[in-house]
Amino acid sequence: MFNPEAVRERVLAHALTAASAHGLRSLSIGEMAREFAVPRSRLFTLFPSNDALQLAALEYAAVMFAREVIEAVPASQPADARVAALFGRWLDWSRSPRLACGCPFVHASAEGDDLPEPIRRRLKEILDQWSGVLRNSVEDAKEQGLMRPDIEADQFVFELYGLYLSHHFWHWSMKDANARVRTMKAFDRLLRSALKT
Repeated sequence: MFNPEAVRERVLAHALTAASAHGLRSLSIGEMAREFAVPRSRLFTLFPSNDALQLAALEYAAVMFAREVIEAVPASQPADARVAALFGRWLDWSRSPRLACGCPFVHASAEGDDLPEPIRRRLKEILDQWSGVLRNSVEDAKEQGLMRPDIEADQFVFELYGLYLSHHFWHWSMKDANARVRTMKAFDRLLRSALKT
């Protein structure tokens, strides 16, 4: 029996893995039909087009990211500890066993103009929301007297992205077993430089 919700969940879980290896544009109804031995006509009832499948995979990734990174860090933590916990979970997300070759948002960003405009727009919204979570945590740390008042939250977030992308390269492209350790060392230095003494 065709169970639409069960099939949709399986397809999106597989799509997340595939997108982390080959990008969102690699996802197609035909490939999913072959993978799951489901008629294309059935999958079209769940995803009317390849673009719809790719957008659904992006949304699925956003839900997983929110659950595993953002929601997993208690808002009650001191803000500096929250920044550290969010960054650590961000790195862990990019190394998740379900992701074949790293962060799907990194790969999707690299696809750039090859993505349809609605997908590009939604990707930017997701990344802007995440940047906002980081920025708000930095601002909270300043308000709590944990970070120096002269710290620019946008600059701090910019540097966090630099560390994240560096880790992504060294872990996935260079297969550096010490990539996480080195990245956390750089993060600790960045955080210490921002804390009040």
